[in-house]
Formats: sequence, C-alpha cells, structure tokens
Amino acid sequence: MDIPDIHISFKPLQDLLLKKSEANILLAAIELDLFSLLEKIHFAEDIAQKCQFHLQNTIHLLNALAAFDVIQKDGDRYINSPIAHDFLVKGKDTYLGDYLCASDPWYSIHPEKISLLVREGPPERKEEIISGSDEFREMQTRGSINYQRSGMAQIVVKQISSLPEYNGFSRMLDLGCGPGILGIALILDHPTMNGVLFDQPPVAEVAKRCAAEYGVSDRISVMSGDYLVDSIGEEYDLILASMTLNYALGSFDRLMKKIYEALRPGGVFVTVSDGTTRNGTKPEEMVISMLLPGLMGQDMAIHEDFIANAMLDAGFYKVRSRPVQTPVGEVEWTIGKKLV
Repeated sequence: MDIPDIHISFKPLQDLLLKKSEANILLAAIELDLFSLLEKIHFAEDIAQKCQFHLQNTIHLLNALAAFDVIQKDGDRYINSPIAHDFLVKGKDTYLGDYLCASDPWYSIHPEKISLLVREGPPERKEEIISGSDEFREMQTRGSINYQRSGMAQIVVKQISSLPEYNGFSRMLDLGCGPGILGIALILDHPTMNGVLFDQPPVAEVAKRCAAEYGVSDRISVMSGDYLVDSIGEEYDLILASMTLNYALGSFDRLMKKIYEALRPGGVFVTVSDGTTRNGTKPEEMVISMLLPGLMGQDMAIHEDFIANAMLDAGFYKVRSRPVQTPVGEVEWTIGKKLV
C-alpha cells in the first residue's frame, strides 16, 4: 500500500474544532467574569487568590485566552486586549457578555441533535427554538440593548442619515424594535423627528425604559402588540424593520401592504435582513445562525432580493438592495419609497 499523495491541507477542518473550543473558552471566561478583573494588569496568582480559583487551571485558562488574543500576556502578567476592554467588561454600555451567552444556543447545536433532526425530520409538535416566558423574553431584550448600541445603531444612523429625504423626516417607526436603541439613536441624531417603537408587550416595556434613560420620552412613544395582526400606526415618513421580518414570512404580502399604507406619500421603508445569497449558502454567519430553526421545521431565512421583490409587489418604487457589513456579518440593506 502506498502513502497517498496529498495536494490540500486538512487544516481548515481542524480549525473548525479549534473555533468551537475557543468559543467555549470565551463563554467560560465570561461566566467567571475574568475580563472585569483584567481591566488592570494582574498576575495569575492574584486572580486565583482574589476569586478563590485553582491556580494552575487559572493559568491554563488565561494562556488559552491569550492564545487567540482575547487577552494579552506580558511576562507572567495578563491584561485585556482592546476588544475585551470594549465589549467584555461588566458595567460598560457596550458589555456583550450577556448577549454572547444568550446567542450561544443558536450556534452550539449538539452534533447528535443535528444528526437526529436530519434522520427523522422536525418534531411533529412545533416547539419554540428557545422557549421562555414573558419574563425570559424581557431579560433577553435587556441583554440585546448593548448589542444594538455596540455597532448596529451607529451603522443604521450612518446609512439612514445619508438618505436625501432624511432632513425632511418628521415621524418614524422602529418596527419589531427590540430594546429600541436603533430608533432612539435616529431620534438623537435627527433634531426634529419624533418616533414610535413597536414590539410585543414584554419587549416594549424594555424599549419604554430605554427611551426614558436616553431622555427622549417626549419625542418617542411606544406601542405594543403583534405587528402581523395589530395596527402599527400611520403617517410615518420612515419605517425601519431591522432583523425582524423573518417572523413574518407566513404573511409577508399582507404585512408589506400594511407598511405601505402606514407611510405618508414619499415615505421610505428600510429593512435590514439576513438576505442569504449563492443559493442559500452565504453569508456564512447568516446561514449558520438560521440552521437550528430550519432543522426544527421553522425556516426563517430570507433570501436575496425577496424583500425587494415584495416591496415592488406592494407598490414601492426606487427599490434597491445592497450588502452592508456589520459586527454580526454581512446583511442585506433594502430601501423602498412610497409614491408621492
């Protein structure tokens, strides 16, 4: 038997396992709240003593974190890297530890579960992907406040403020707003525009508190309900729907008509969505994040140009789509205008 000729390295496959381990190491360090300690330079011995950790295993974990550059090591001392400083220190407005932990179930699907679902198909009884009470949904929403203000809000403001109609807007709606930071950021950027934040009742309560915290309650009102069946208001110059229309795929045409009618003549509808491309295989981040609901029989993926075509069918014109890079990956940015 001959040794085979190899013309390609299997390192990319090995790296997939490495990425999985790195994610678990990061989540463990978040749980241990190591990054709050590492705002100042520390010896491993100091950390182990302060937290009552096992010394040698503390060293192992710190070295692993330094290996993929989440923290830095200088001699025998450790300190946060810039990205850990910005996003992993509890108490900061941009702390993403809770968000990352809450997002983990969407990505960490056990291989046995994937195999079972592929062999047998989705369960007969539909179940929520990540179940929870109203209290759990409210907690999740609070966890996404920092996610929205750690890059997404800034991108939304930059993109929407570049629209030629922007200065003339007087009323906007953030549809499926989550904690409402995107809509709040637009109100803070625009000196005269007022806004409405809309989401389900437990989520809307978080948005209401966020509006108060940012001091814009006099310019923002909060509506709660199911936007698929309830009124969303009217006379808007701008409607924004960011990463929410996946939940409307069963009644998309009806929702699109409702949005069109809620806009004033000349009003603008802006969406941010996954917009998978290349026959549903890219962008990687979006395809992987939609795998679990797909396997569970709840295909929530929005494909490239789906929203643009739905806008055209609903009567929008000047419809255009383009990819935009965000911290969670490449998304599809789609804009349509209502006829004057």
